[in-house]
Parts: sequence; C-alpha cells; structure tokens
Amino acid sequence: MKTIKRIAAILIMLAIIGALVIGGVALIKRKKRELAKAPVYGMRATPVRVAKARQGELVEKTDYLSVVEPIRVANISARLTAAVEKVLHDEGDRVKAGETLVLLDGRDIRENIAAVRAQVEQSQADLASNQATAASLEHSLSYWSREAQRDKTLADKGDIPAAEAEGTADKANVAQGKLRAAKQKSTAIAHLIQSLKRKAAELETKLGYCTITSPYKGLVTQRLVDPGDLATPGKTLMVVEDRSQLKLSFDVPQQDLPRVREGLDVAFRVGGAEREAKLSHMYPSLSATRMLKAEVYLSGATAEGLACGAYVPLSTITGRRQSVVLIPASCLVESPKGKPYVFVVKDEHLDARQVKRLGSHGDETAVAGVKPGEEVVRNTFLGWALLSSGEKVEVIR
Repeated sequence: MKTIKRIAAILIMLAIIGALVIGGVALIKRKKRELAKAPVYGMRATPVRVAKARQGELVEKTDYLSVVEPIRVANISARLTAAVEKVLHDEGDRVKAGETLVLLDGRDIRENIAAVRAQVEQSQADLASNQATAASLEHSLSYWSREAQRDKTLADKGDIPAAEAEGTADKANVAQGKLRAAKQKSTAIAHLIQSLKRKAAELETKLGYCTITSPYKGLVTQRLVDPGDLATPGKTLMVVEDRSQLKLSFDVPQQDLPRVREGLDVAFRVGGAEREAKLSHMYPSLSATRMLKAEVYLSGATAEGLACGAYVPLSTITGRRQSVVLIPASCLVESPKGKPYVFVVKDEHLDARQVKRLGSHGDETAVAGVKPGEEVVRNTFLGWALLSSGEKVEVIR
C-alpha cells in the first residue's frame, strides 16, 4: 500500500515537472518572437514623407492683386456757378456722347444776351445815321473846296475882296473838320459794335455751359446733385464711366520692375476659368510708395463677367521653361553657404545632393541635379536638423 502511494506521488511530481517544462518552453518561444519583432537598438528607420520629381514645364509668374476699372471715367462738373434747373439722368442710365445730363438756370445770361443784342441793333442804327451824315459832309466839303478855289482865283485877280475869299476857305475848313469828326465817330461806333458782338458771343458760350452733356457713350454710375442745388466749378455733379473696355489696374513694386514690362502675357481667373491678356501699359513714374501702376486693357470675351471695383488675382508670366525637373519648394534645404540641396531617398537611405535652382512659382521649383522619378524628402515637422546623408529612412506613403 505504501509502495502504491509512493509511486502515485512520484507520478504527480513528474507531471508537475513536465507541465513546468512545457510552459517554460512556450514562454521562451513567445519571448523570442517578440524580440525578433523589436527594432535593433540604434538602427531604427526615420519616417519621412517624399515627393516624386517629375519632368514638365515651369511657368514663371509674379502674382499681384488687381482691381477692375472702366477704361475712362468722367467726373462731370459745371464751368460756372448757377442753380441746377433739371437733372435728366439717374444712376444706372446709359447715355450717348453729347446727350444732355444736367440743365443749369441760364435766365440771367439770356437777359444779358438780349440786352447786348439790343445795344448792337441801336449801335448799327447810329452807325448808319452817322455814315449818312459823313456822306453829306463829303458833298458839302467838295462844294466849299471848289468855291474856296474859285474865290481865291478871283481874289488874286482883284475881282473880289480877299476877305470874301478867306471866308469861303473857312467854310471849306469847317466842312472838312465836321467830316473828319463824323468818320471818327463811325469808326468808334463800328468798334463798339464789334465789342458788343464779342460780348454776345461770350454770353452765348456761357449759356452753352448751362447745358451739361456727356463727353462719351457710357453709364451714369453716380448722381450727386438735385434740382435747386448750386453748381460750382470743380464740384462733381455726375460720374459717367466708359465701359466699352475694362482694365485691370495693379501696382508693381520697384524690385519687380526688371522682370515686368509692357507686352508680357498676363493670366487671371474669372468664375474658375483662366483667361490671358497682354500687359498693356505701365506708367512712367513710381509713386511715393515706390510702386509703378500697370494696366491690362480688356474687351470682348476677356472682359465678360467682370464687375467694376472687383478685386481679381493676376499673374504676369515672366518666363517659361520647357522639359525641366520639378519638385516642391518645401524639398529644398538652404546650406550655410547659400547653395541649396535636397535629400534623395535611395535604397531606403538618404543621399544629400546639391542642386541648382532654375526658377520657381508657387510651390513648384525647377532644379538641376535631380532626375525625374526620384523621391525627394519633403520638409518634416521637426525640420532638417534630424536628417543626415546615409541615414536609414522609412517612406510614409
């Protein structure tokens, strides 16, 4: 009986030992699998994001913000001070060239014109009367001149007294003086008539200023006056815009002037669609802020959908590079010496490669030194300080 109990105890002990051995073996195998998965110390790959270099065209652009303006704007004002009598157009009205916009009160001017014309008529009548008098005096002078000559001949022969001949000569002299005075008066009256006519013409011109017309076909965009208001020179009454053409106006900083010039292609977007035009005009002088105003003239289809006063992003195309290698600008690393380089991923390791920047626009940069299809590291959150050439990396797709 004791022998059986001893054998049973031994069997139980052996079973426990076997279970412990089997459990230990399983634990060791699991630990080995976990260790196999763990990275080797000092050899962990650095995760990076990359961009694939591609071959294409780089359009070099300089971006600006332009404003849409009409081709011409007229600030309509009066040439004289007068009360506004009528306003014939309102905001939004389309007007023709020469069409009346505003009428000013010209009653005083009309009265002055009538008075001057009456003076002209009276002066013309006076001139005619004086000319008739002068004609009569010419006949009288002719008669007394003949009589004076005859009496002088008779007096020289002693047929009549010398005093009688002298009296006849005096009458001829009186007639001559009256004729000279009449002619001078006619000349003065004629000058007065010319002066009055000039005054009448000036008043007619001034009366014409009471009718204010549109300088060209356009749109009334502002009405700033009502009947009864006082119009004065320099005070804007209406604003008329010529929208037969539009223009995009923008300011070019002084540092951009070597690249921007008249005739360059210009690109802008309207309603999601891109349009192109030419840089039409650049002003000759810089402003106080060292800006040069530039304008792009638009007409027809290129101007459709644009509203005056709207801001429109615009790009001047300063150059085109064909068949160049393009990478994101964020891939470039500036060295202390000012020469850029990039990190190219090759066989899961970094290759620091110096490149030459050929041009850029927006986030795209054309470079020499990278082949199309190569993967170039983008700038990471921590920057470039943790990367180095030859470092093992893991590309995050």
